[in-house]
Amino acid sequence: MSVRTPLEETILTEGLEDLIPLPEIAATVRIRRLVPSESLIQEVSSTLITLLEEGLIQVWAGRWPAEPEVLDGAAARELLAVEGQYEFNSSSDLLRRAYYVNVENLRLPEGEP
Repeated sequence: MSVRTPLEETILTEGLEDLIPLPEIAATVRIRRLVPSESLIQEVSSTLITLLEEGLIQVWAGRWPAEPEVLDGAAARELLAVEGQYEFNSSSDLLRRAYYVNVENLRLPEGEP
């Protein structure tokens, strides 16, 4: 097992609680000052993509307030790279809110509701 950065640990720990909206994890990282504010979205996004590729998180999405659905890897990576997903009520967030979850908490086969 590799040593995790404080950013990775925070993302994984928070993801044990529930489906975490991307704006919420961005705010948590900002408050805890885990990364410089000017690179916050890029660093959170790239860390989430890395954790997704390692099979440690799943990404879900759906129109708020409807129940989200788990995304396949390609769709998840694409959504994690959208800057607007990390801000509540942005046009991207209002169109399709993205969440992540630590797979130790919840894991569904891709394409399941």
